[in-house]
Amino acid sequence: MNESVLIARAEKFLDQVKRQRIQVDEINDFESFIVVYHYLKKNIDEMYEFRDTMEIKGYKAPYRSLIRSSRSSTTELKAEEIHDVSRQTQYFRMKAAAKKNVLDRVKSSIASHKIAIGHLEEFATITCKKCGKKYIRHEIEYIESKKCTCGSTDLKLDKNEQGVYRLDALKYLPMSGEYMVRISDLSPLGREAFRNIVRILKHEKRGIVKTLSLVVKVFEDGRWIRKRENIDADEEVNYEKEIRKKYGSNARIEFIQFYRKKPAIINDKNVQTAIAIAYVKSAGEIANKIQDKVLNDILANEEKINIYDDAFIKATEFAESITPDLEDRKEIRNEKLNEILNENNLMDNNDILDEELENDIEKRKEIKRKLFIEIPRILILWDIAKYYLTTTYDRRSKYSGPFPNLRPNLDSNQLKAFKDFDKEIVEILKDYTDEKIEYVPVIKDVVAKKFDIENKIKGLHVKSDPPAVGSAILNITGNIPIEIAANIFSVNPSHVQKEKEKIETFGKPTSKRAIQFLEMIKK
Repeated sequence: MNESVLIARAEKFLDQVKRQRIQVDEINDFESFIVVYHYLKKNIDEMYEFRDTMEIKGYKAPYRSLIRSSRSSTTELKAEEIHDVSRQTQYFRMKAAAKKNVLDRVKSSIASHKIAIGHLEEFATITCKKCGKKYIRHEIEYIESKKCTCGSTDLKLDKNEQGVYRLDALKYLPMSGEYMVRISDLSPLGREAFRNIVRILKHEKRGIVKTLSLVVKVFEDGRWIRKRENIDADEEVNYEKEIRKKYGSNARIEFIQFYRKKPAIINDKNVQTAIAIAYVKSAGEIANKIQDKVLNDILANEEKINIYDDAFIKATEFAESITPDLEDRKEIRNEKLNEILNENNLMDNNDILDEELENDIEKRKEIKRKLFIEIPRILILWDIAKYYLTTTYDRRSKYSGPFPNLRPNLDSNQLKAFKDFDKEIVEILKDYTDEKIEYVPVIKDVVAKKFDIENKIKGLHVKSDPPAVGSAILNITGNIPIEIAANIFSVNPSHVQKEKEKIETFGKPTSKRAIQFLEMIKK
């Protein structure tokens, strides 16, 4: 396919996606759900085709040919020829930029579609009314032509109460790859929250050695020469033996350089960007809805704050009508503001602000900042923690879920990303929203405990109820009462108690014979 045609087709398709945005608010039955789900699946298949074709054609490194041509000598060219070469280079540079930009958009769009599909799969439980078969999570993709495998079309949609999803955030995903536009639309606080989330998701694992580069001294043709050898890392391999097998007994390793791979928590920059935008915008919507109620309950004197706000608006309008100069305008505004506050007995003759009003102004500024900075961070870390707690290692390894490219487990360095939540903001979310959340001291220990249990039961074929296990860990390590932990993950408290007993007795003898055997060993 011609390159110009390929770019035009991809851009046309992405623009079509932009116009036909998904309406998750209208999902209320199986029909409306499956239409959106299949639409997203169809789109992502189309974009995989675009991406693969573009990568085969070299769109990942479009400037490479320009770099090669720029190295060629131009000393023998005439002035007119140099001008022509410069014009041609500029033309090819523009084409290279177009290739890079369209591939970038396609990859961003793919990431957004994967996130949206993952959240929809977590949200839905589809039941066939005829045979009773249930489809959850990745099994939903097996529903073809809106039919169950038994042939029935009588399917029912229910919410998966144990799923980890935020359908309200999907409308903010850059579905057509327009992530730069989305970022530019963020407020200053939104941008700060966005950077914080990306920084969290980029948290790298301690380096895993993947390859080694060896400098080997070899005796050949009567003289010593040095060779460089690249090999894959393997703990069980004796590198010196391997080198001597290849180059003879006189070969010596002089230098070893280790190349490490450092996978991030979410190991895809496009997914990091898309999910950060969605959570920041969604959390910003929550903050905007609740901030007035929160401030009304927290501030000491709402009347004084209202007088101050009106005075500030009047002073600003007055200053703007007097002068266009910004510095003079600021000075005039402050003078007018002090005058109005003085008239309302909120400032004395020494320009000292009323203490109660001053405290409320500072408190309002602090609360607003916390709402728009902390809520996005808390929500994404809480959702990731819940996902780790309620899923098995196998599921996280095989299926992308609501967080594509999420590491199936984390090391101690990556767990540092789970910084303790702001207790005040957690209480605000509990009191002013429908969020099922609790303040958990040292949240990283709760997640670490889940990984520890998974390592212990690996290969033992122990049957468990993952959401109940998550609730039990929240109770044991997070000191959350069983009833509250069970409510967070929508499980029966009796199931949580059962899993808790399993965890506490794991590795300990439970039968009389086992106890007697251990006592005999001790003797």
